[in-house]
Amino acid sequence: MSPEPYRTVVKRVHPHAWRWQLFGATCALAASLAVGVWWGMQIVPPEAVGLEDGSGLRDRLTQLQLQTEADQQTVNQLRNDLSQQATDIADLEALLSLYRSVVAPEETDAAVIMRPPDLQKTAEPNVWRLTLIVHRGVEADAVYRGDLALKIVGQGDAQPDIRLRGEVDSQKTSGVFPLVFRYLQQVQVVISLPEGFVPEAIESVVRLTSPEKKTIRRADRWQELTTPSSAF
Repeated sequence: MSPEPYRTVVKRVHPHAWRWQLFGATCALAASLAVGVWWGMQIVPPEAVGLEDGSGLRDRLTQLQLQTEADQQTVNQLRNDLSQQATDIADLEALLSLYRSVVAPEETDAAVIMRPPDLQKTAEPNVWRLTLIVHRGVEADAVYRGDLALKIVGQGDAQPDIRLRGEVDSQKTSGVFPLVFRYLQQVQVVISLPEGFVPEAIESVVRLTSPEKKTIRRADRWQELTTPSSAF
């Protein structure tokens, strides 16, 4: 059997056909990339990709600064509260000590005891507030009667005016106040210093008339009472 003879086929090819094929392949690739990007955006939101923008970082920094300031204010407030509580505790301890000495006084021959006075400056110039407590010195069921005389010793021609706190009667004798108590009595007075007067000491005199007649004296230096270290 004789072999089949070869046939020659001639095809017409446009001289620029390869260019059209390259353009088509490029368009297909671009379309595939676009579809991939679109699909990725549907899965992961744009805001979740990459770092936050500058405005977001500034907002977070501002919030952190505000929180830090608030925390510092809280710490300062706690410190002030603790300091005030420590002061209150010290005052209560001093008051408790005073009440113990009144209810169960130590063995002493003194009929009454004058506590160290508390001297505080007021907002008015040359005006001071003095608080003095007198309490029984022996354990006895009796009512103590008498008076308390206060005198400010210092340098100057005019004498200071000493009056009960809130007293407005100018005809009363300045510096002498009645005492009537079973356990203790607190006397609060206002001291007005005249111009040019230099105070040096406070002299306190208790004159008992009942249940016995007795005089108790006390002197305190003005400067020691006005220093921060002085305690009531």
